Amino acid sequence: MGILSSAVVFGAFSLLLWMALVVIIPWLHHTFGIPPVIGWYVSGTAFVLLPILLFGVIKAWLELPMRNLGQLSKRLRLNMMNGRDLVWGICGLFGIAFASAIILMLAREVDPVFRASPEFLRQPPGWHTWVFVAWIPLFISNILGEELCWRGYVLPRQEAAWGRKAWLLNGTMWCLFHWSFGWSVMLLLLPIALLLPWIVQRRRNTSAGILIHAIFNAAGFIAAISGRANL
Repeated sequence: MGILSSAVVFGAFSLLLWMALVVIIPWLHHTFGIPPVIGWYVSGTAFVLLPILLFGVIKAWLELPMRNLGQLSKRLRLNMMNGRDLVWGICGLFGIAFASAIILMLAREVDPVFRASPEFLRQPPGWHTWVFVAWIPLFISNILGEELCWRGYVLPRQEAAWGRKAWLLNGTMWCLFHWSFGWSVMLLLLPIALLLPWIVQRRRNTSAGILIHAIFNAAGFIAAISGRANL
């Protein structure tokens, strides 16, 4: 899977993401009074992330010479994490957090009104059970969808074309996939977009990506409900 075929796959789903943001979320808000953040949890899950998950798993399944769950797990590199995998994952998280903080600091030196989150995530601070309940399906489909598809299915195919540099193509496409979130979000996503696929390719274990992505997104949710995403 080279540049063109990668661009087709990532680009097709990025259009679904764009439609969710500019069409479905406003429609849910104006028609049913659903807050934009909840509209994102609903539309992002149903129209973007579940299709990504199904695409990756089905495409991997169809590649198998012998179709069973064990072979599917092996094809997606969904392996148990050993001690070294865990160390790589933890170090990766610290590296991503440090690099993201540096980018945020520098961005605000250049532009004091720099916003690090999309508009639909900005809401008054406060914990609401219904927000948490609505977030859970998005969280699960986001982590499993993107990691099983982008890293489990797509990355090995990119390795066949790009070899050891496949992580760079994967990470670049993953970052560009978020173009409809705005350039500021893409800028802040650069550390995880590049480090996560590098670690997954080096360890040949999609589970490492799931660990990193899950903790990163959970931290983002906490920032959203605390009002930190408004900053």
